[in-house]
Amino acid sequence: MNDSHIMTLSDGRDLGWLELGVPDGWPIFGFHGTPGSRLQLAINEAAVRRAGVRLIAPDRPGYGMSTYQPGRRLIDWPSDVVELADHLAVDRFSVMGVSGGGPHALACASVLKERVVVAGIVSGADPCRIRGSRST
Repeated sequence: MNDSHIMTLSDGRDLGWLELGVPDGWPIFGFHGTPGSRLQLAINEAAVRRAGVRLIAPDRPGYGMSTYQPGRRLIDWPSDVVELADHLAVDRFSVMGVSGGGPHALACASVLKERVVVAGIVSGADPCRIRGSRST
């Protein structure tokens, strides 16, 4: 299974995604880095199949096949993920984010506590420095 798809979200935007791996495997939503697209996560489909998982890699708004979302905030992302999960009949799942996708995985883990079982970050960025604070 290595297919790209597009759906229309409830607000009229398009959301593109790629699925890799085993159709009935544990669902993992993988979020690409910045810049990037769903294709960033398609580097080793054989490894995904061997792991026995279903990797669902959506394009974030304004990337790949997904429509740009003016005024978008990080906290808006989990609602897109819920719409895609519902569309795919996926109730519980894991999330993982690569680089700039890391904060998106954390936003989902924070907001979707009843649905996200595990969250992972791959090559996440350093914490942002807050003005007036000291780095350690």
